[in-house]
Amino acid sequence: MKNINSPEELYKELETLNKENKISRFSVPGKGRFTLVYEEREKTIKEEVDEDEELKRMIQESRREYKEGKYKSTSEIIKSMFNEDYLK
Repeated sequence: MKNINSPEELYKELETLNKENKISRFSVPGKGRFTLVYEEREKTIKEEVDEDEELKRMIQESRREYKEGKYKSTSEIIKSMFNEDYLK
């Protein structure tokens, strides 16, 4: 377990946290032991779309088709998954 004796040492420890190094355990004299866990911020849908051209294209296509009336209700989709004999 590491000893942290100054704010600078704590900042250095924080800088080491990332996807691969997610947990840091250390003690601060006179305060106790601490465990820090790195949690990555979840991306918004917009951020994901901006990063993925295929996803952007799929969403644009879906919106266009919705505006053109080319969609099915949930019940229509469920009915299309099963044949009529199964529903009886």
